[in-house]
Amino acid sequence: MDGTLYDLLERAAESFARQDEEQTLAALLSAWRVCRSPELVRVCEEVERHLVAKRLAVDENAGPPLHGSWQDTPRFLAWLLMRKAGSFPESVGLYLDQVLRMSPNPQFAPALVLLSRLPEFEVPLNLTKLCLTLKHVGPPFDVAPLKALQARLATDSDSAARLAFIIRMGSERVPPVLDVRAEAALEGLREALGARVEQEHRCASVRERWLPQVYAQLDDDAVRLVMADELVALGDPWGEFIVLQCSPAPDEARVAALLEAHRWTWEGPLGTRIKRGRTRFERGFPVSVQLRQGSPALPSFTAPGPAWSTVREVDWGGDEGPGFDAEWFMHPLLHGIRRMSRMDLLSARRMGPHPSVSRLGLCAPQPGRTYLDMVPGVEWAETLERLAQLPSLSWLELRNVGPLDLLQCARSPLAAKLERIDADSPGSWRLTVRPAAEVPIEATLVSEEAVSLFVEVLRAAEGFGTRGLRVRCERKLKSWEMKDLRQATTAYSHVEWE
Repeated sequence: MDGTLYDLLERAAESFARQDEEQTLAALLSAWRVCRSPELVRVCEEVERHLVAKRLAVDENAGPPLHGSWQDTPRFLAWLLMRKAGSFPESVGLYLDQVLRMSPNPQFAPALVLLSRLPEFEVPLNLTKLCLTLKHVGPPFDVAPLKALQARLATDSDSAARLAFIIRMGSERVPPVLDVRAEAALEGLREALGARVEQEHRCASVRERWLPQVYAQLDDDAVRLVMADELVALGDPWGEFIVLQCSPAPDEARVAALLEAHRWTWEGPLGTRIKRGRTRFERGFPVSVQLRQGSPALPSFTAPGPAWSTVREVDWGGDEGPGFDAEWFMHPLLHGIRRMSRMDLLSARRMGPHPSVSRLGLCAPQPGRTYLDMVPGVEWAETLERLAQLPSLSWLELRNVGPLDLLQCARSPLAAKLERIDADSPGSWRLTVRPAAEVPIEATLVSEEAVSLFVEVLRAAEGFGTRGLRVRCERKLKSWEMKDLRQATTAYSHVEWE
């Protein structure tokens, strides 16, 4: 046997031991390209089934994710070929092109053979591409469906001749036999996989028993730590992660390493609405998420799962975020959300009276354009009135706001109920309003090129009250520019300059 084969099987075993099952599968596939043994194909399939089962364990409706690293894997393409071909036969050619650009992989063969049952592959052009793809992937594959397709074709066609060659390639191939050393390596991997499956069943039982109590007692670390201790005893890395994050002085390097290795799995229970890799965890559970683009592709309403109980902050993603789903947002499991950031104006207008959101960040759809650039003044006023109906809202953040937007906010019923307002035009100025503070308004000029705009901001801010103002300038201004700023603050009873 080729020494490369043993090295790859060793690498697969090492990857599996450190619980990097994606790399395990990659090493096994590389080994299969060296020696196309049926035993190797079976082990690849077992590891593949295990990876899929793990994904389904956190989301029973899951297919491959619609974004992220899975799009570049054979698993994603094979799933598309098998699941989408019947509904979207016109797009299968694009998927076959992707397969032709990737390294050969035995996982493609069953999906490709299934395509031969579709009437679209009696068309010569489609059949030619299918034959090229099967030749690229190579045997072993089941030739029976291919023979059935052959029987439906005219025997004198070029495409029939190509198909006959593929059938001979699959029928006449003599599979290689692994030697004792390679067989022992594969058997060891099978045994390790079986032990891990059993371990994961025990861990799932622990989670099933304790998670309802964790979600019912979110402020009680003791419940989390009892579950974590049981998971640690079973070798589940999530248990270690929970213990570390609940520690007063956690090992941040180890926390980061665990997240790097297992973030995808731990984000899984949040479903398909979140943008993967952007979730922040505290005390072992997700507390902050970013919603992803593409909500029109999602079901009109998919109820959030219990994992959302721990989420406190949601980044809406600005103009790249999803459309607003009022029914989803008002679900009882989302009543723990305290902060919404980067929400677009249309979504804000459609928000219902969410009971818990206390901090809300709005953003104009395009940098450099204010709210009134994007919507009529009446709509902006209506948006502010609707936000005033949020019972817990006390902090409003306005990004890319203009002086007229600010003035309209100051005159709205919402301003009177807020404890804090932050507004800015990035790179130009910032404003903070805290009515209860000794100096209620703090304004900062960021760029000397925005002096005239800043003058308008200071005058618009009078609408929040004129009891006190603190002005900061991050750039040195010319004397006449300072004179303009001082004239803009004459309405305030008390002005501090920094």
